[in-house]
Amino acid sequence: MVFFLQTIDEAWPGSSKIAEYAEHFGTVPAPGYSWPTTILVLFMVFYCILYFNRIVLASSLSLNTFFNSSDKIQNICENQTSLSAVNRTSVICLPVILMLVYTRGWTSLSLAYLCAAFIAYLLVRVLCFAFIGWYKGTTSVFDTIRNSGRVTLVATTLLSLPAFVIPMLFGEGSYDFAKTIFFAVVSCCYAMYCARACKYLLEAGFSIFFCFLYLCAFEFLPAGLLIGAIISL
Repeated sequence: MVFFLQTIDEAWPGSSKIAEYAEHFGTVPAPGYSWPTTILVLFMVFYCILYFNRIVLASSLSLNTFFNSSDKIQNICENQTSLSAVNRTSVICLPVILMLVYTRGWTSLSLAYLCAAFIAYLLVRVLCFAFIGWYKGTTSVFDTIRNSGRVTLVATTLLSLPAFVIPMLFGEGSYDFAKTIFFAVVSCCYAMYCARACKYLLEAGFSIFFCFLYLCAFEFLPAGLLIGAIISL
């Protein structure tokens, strides 16, 4: 009697087919990003292309001003080209920092809530500066502080970029080291910004007590609320 084998399974009962082994890998979803993340990244790319020359100018001016005498901030304030370059560059710096924090998993917030936290922080600062300028009857010194803050933001973004590049080069094992670098850079730059803000206030005739109140109410409190939101305290 002649038996004809109908399938491979009948010929080798204990074997497994390569196709079945490969099917397992075919069901693994490919890594990707959500559409809000993609839109934000595309916005940053097009913005950098559109204002490339101003971003380069602002980066050079900000680093030079940040690491040298704080008096150079007046040169930027008096030069409309330099001031415009710094202002436009500071707009793209916030999304860059936001994406750095979000993509590295340094926050448990979703992208939408993280954006909302940054926007709320900016609105609080705008309202605080508007109120204090109205209350004191002068805006010149606070305009200088705001411009100093934008210069600091540009410099901080540039100095924190290694925290984004290191994990790409050395893998997931360097995430903690990159996180330490990022927060160290942000802390040092913010401390220097606060010190210069006090210097400008003292030079404008404000008292040390007012500087202390200014730092607590208009700098430390909004920044503390933002940090608390990011790390979900």
